[in-house]
Amino acid sequence: MNIASDKTADAILRVLGHVDPPEDLYSVSGSRLYDQVTANDLTELPEILGAAQRTSGPILELAAGSGRITRPLLALGRPVTAVDSSPEMLSLLRERVATRAFNPRAAAVRLVEADMSRFELDDAYGCVVLGASSITLLDPAGRHELFRRVRKCLAPEGRFLLTVLNADGNEGYGEDAGWNDGGTTVSTIGEDSFLVTVENRDPVNGARRVTMIHVCFNEGGTYRSSAYTSEVAFVSNDLIEEEIASAGLRIFERRPVRITSGVPGQYDVELWVCG
Repeated sequence: MNIASDKTADAILRVLGHVDPPEDLYSVSGSRLYDQVTANDLTELPEILGAAQRTSGPILELAAGSGRITRPLLALGRPVTAVDSSPEMLSLLRERVATRAFNPRAAAVRLVEADMSRFELDDAYGCVVLGASSITLLDPAGRHELFRRVRKCLAPEGRFLLTVLNADGNEGYGEDAGWNDGGTTVSTIGEDSFLVTVENRDPVNGARRVTMIHVCFNEGGTYRSSAYTSEVAFVSNDLIEEEIASAGLRIFERRPVRITSGVPGQYDVELWVCG
């Protein structure tokens, strides 16, 4: 996507006098902002935890980030291996797992810096978790590798817990829609800053771009702004299901996920329980 076509985000940045192009959301500063924004987001946690409780043995969490899902998994008291490709995210997670508040049962935690489609682990896991609809960050080749590696490391009776967006069921997603504004929200962060989140969709190419614009006020009424973007794919659930089957996995159950975040675009999200 050409950033010039993201008209709403462009207009806001011009008003703010922000001249630098947005950074990657998973940069060092972007990772810390994302961690701050999602700290209180409970979306999918009850569904994932409920399904994980019916498994046994070590847990593998892919694309773990700074630990939004890791924390409730650690409450089960089972060993957890957390994989993420961002050194900054893993650094945040490393600090947290050492605290009693985050890891009250002192569960064993192993942190692995690796892409979720390229990890190399020899252990067998009773539960593999990929939340936050992170499957949309991968291209077809990446999804193929992910599913192959999950099947390889999953214990015989283990379960793969995957959250997916229902891209096909969203209004405004069609071949004639073009780039369109999927929603803009403004939220406060603390007492001296706010966040503008703009989402745009490209139905033709099956893409979605989220731009986060963070504005912090200084003493005297001045402010500074920073901007970050992340582009992910709208992937047909039918295609994901076909790819899962091709990897030798089955979908045993689909559960609706209750959305609790304030992120624009309240999509249908499901938890798939696979094995």
